[in-house]
Amino acid sequence: MKGIRPRFLSYTVAFLTVSVALLLTFIFKQLLTPTIFLLFFAAVAISSWYGGFKAGLLTTLLSAFSIDFFFLDPKFSLYVNNLDSKLRLFLFILVSTLIAWLNSELGASKQRLECANQQLQESEAKFRRLVDSNIIGVIVADLNGLVLEANDAFLRIVGYTQEDLHKRRVNWLQITPPEYLAQSDRAIATLKTTGVCHNLETEYIRKDGSRVYVIVGFALLERSDNQVVGFVLDSSERILAKQALQASEARLRKLTEKVRVIPWEVDIAQNKFTYVGPQSEEILGYPARDWYSENFWDEHIHPEDQTWVIKHCHESSLTLDNYEFEYRMLAADGRVVWLHDIINVVRSGKEPRLLHGFMIDISERKQAEQERQQLLEREKAARTTAEVANRIKDEFLATLSHELRTPLNAVLGWVQLLRSRQFDQTTTERALETIERNTRVLTQIIQDILDVSQIIRGQLRLKIQPLDLTNILKDAVETIQPAANAKEISLQYESEPNVGLVMGDGNRMQQIIWNLLANAVKFTPKGGKVTVKLRRVDSSVEIQVSDTGSGIAPEFLPHVFERFRQADSSTTRSHGGLGLGLAIVRHLVELHGGKVYATSPGLEQGATFVVNLPMRAIVEPVNNNQPELNPTDTENFDHSPILKGLRVLVVDDEPDAQKLISTILEEYGAQVMTVSSAPEALQAFPKFYPEILISDIGMPQTDGYTLIRQLRSLPQSQSSTIPAIALTAYARPEDRTKALSAGFQLHLPKPVNPDELASVVANLAGRTVDC
Repeated sequence: MKGIRPRFLSYTVAFLTVSVALLLTFIFKQLLTPTIFLLFFAAVAISSWYGGFKAGLLTTLLSAFSIDFFFLDPKFSLYVNNLDSKLRLFLFILVSTLIAWLNSELGASKQRLECANQQLQESEAKFRRLVDSNIIGVIVADLNGLVLEANDAFLRIVGYTQEDLHKRRVNWLQITPPEYLAQSDRAIATLKTTGVCHNLETEYIRKDGSRVYVIVGFALLERSDNQVVGFVLDSSERILAKQALQASEARLRKLTEKVRVIPWEVDIAQNKFTYVGPQSEEILGYPARDWYSENFWDEHIHPEDQTWVIKHCHESSLTLDNYEFEYRMLAADGRVVWLHDIINVVRSGKEPRLLHGFMIDISERKQAEQERQQLLEREKAARTTAEVANRIKDEFLATLSHELRTPLNAVLGWVQLLRSRQFDQTTTERALETIERNTRVLTQIIQDILDVSQIIRGQLRLKIQPLDLTNILKDAVETIQPAANAKEISLQYESEPNVGLVMGDGNRMQQIIWNLLANAVKFTPKGGKVTVKLRRVDSSVEIQVSDTGSGIAPEFLPHVFERFRQADSSTTRSHGGLGLGLAIVRHLVELHGGKVYATSPGLEQGATFVVNLPMRAIVEPVNNNQPELNPTDTENFDHSPILKGLRVLVVDDEPDAQKLISTILEEYGAQVMTVSSAPEALQAFPKFYPEILISDIGMPQTDGYTLIRQLRSLPQSQSSTIPAIALTAYARPEDRTKALSAGFQLHLPKPVNPDELASVVANLAGRTVDC
């Protein structure tokens, strides 16, 4: 209705003005007869001014009808019969229409002018609000750079004051740094050509000399070719943030290059990589373009990781914003590369849209972890082995203590009884027999320990010669027979004829067989049976020792030949020993080029030990530069005074040892002088003139090595060439070599057999021995 009302009013005004003009024309007809149309022209003018062209046109038509009906002949009729009246009516309509159009255009122009003025005022108001709001800097300046007007925001940006502005001290060209002047010249040229120049990034020099980043835009003012309005925005924060971002990106690039990191991005909708860093080619051997093909990543995950990795990635992307995990990929050259993937999920609403992250090469770390784990496992195994070794050592030391104290107890007990009491001949002989037997046990224990020591250091050597195992086996059986008889054990020996010879060390071979037989007898109960067999098997000789004894548990069978290992090391064990015999057997057999093994059905079911020796096993013998004098066989020695009159000097810091050696030698007719130290020995030479020197090695202050060197270094005399024997408890092969190198002719380990000692001294003195 509001839109219709103005038109209705315009048409009402048209009817009213025509009615008024008609009425006035009737009233003033006499006056207006020559110009009957005059008042109607006024009605058209008023109506078109008020209502516009359509209202004026309506007024024109109504006026034409009124004039024709009331004032033109024939009156009261719309018909015009003369040409003059028609022409006059036509001209009225034409002039009235022109008046209506002119009035309407004038009104429209006025209205447009009013609207333009209103818009200009509004625009000026907005501009003024913008200037006064100080959100951005606004200036009015000329093209020479002089700032004519400026708001506080601009002055704040450049650090100037209103006083500076009023005194014309602010010039935008002068506050532009030199490196930006060329850019400003181009901007002025653009202004002159196009009237505008915007988005110009530059710097201004503030009043205090510092610089500020700005974005400026200029436009020529209307009706001026020299003044411009400018807008200045402080972009320092944005520029600094941009620079910080660029620096951060540069650091990140350097970091990823050094840390072996592959940056990447995936479009989830396309299920494709949209970006992969160039480090991929260095780390995995794949150029970035390869990753953009569909399913590339899925297909190159390690087959063992493929299923769970894809599932984990899919599920985590739905529920988590950030996650990470480790997996393996196959490189182009087939290598397995460990990756630590750190992933960030970018969502659109709740749906994941993008994934981006970093693949970090952790292969070296994984390898280090694996090596560390292996090292820990080896350390754990070594610790376990060490603990077992310590336990075995402790058990061995406890066993050794027991095995040493048992015979020592018998020896010491009988010695104390013999010294404190008088016994009959039978008891005395039994006591001496016990002492001798236990002394031999102690000697055997020490010899076993020394053998094991040589085995551990790889210094055990053989004296190779052709051997008839039949005789060696018979001798061993005869030696062990008394021990078997004492336990009522049946000892059977079986041998094939013409078994043949083997190459080996007779003494060590006898030690092998004796240890096996002694072991069988020890573990076979009273009334049991031990069987020894010798036979030829293809190109080797086999020795088999079987017993019906306690047998070997299956779990202990693999360890039966290990040093210091015993199936029962408890204090309640029923069998003695150090657990060295079988270890020595194995080493001696292997040194002969053979092999030894044990079998047993189980506990209380006996055991069988088998030694297999090649018929011609050759082991390189030891070549000693020093001559070695072998003692003669003393089994049937007649105890004749073969040393009669021989002067022997004995050097030993132990009185008991002095007394024992002097007694043995004096029994064979020697003249013996004993001293306790090397200095005393040197003093005894000019007085006693010894023919043979027997010296201990380990003595206080000056040892035996030093003594013999001092004697050998003397000027040519009897003392410098005297035959010398090292009689010592240092019994290792290296001890023997050291003694011979120092100047001794012979090395005899303690304890020594009396007959052997006499025989060695006689041989060294050049006296014959009858056997």
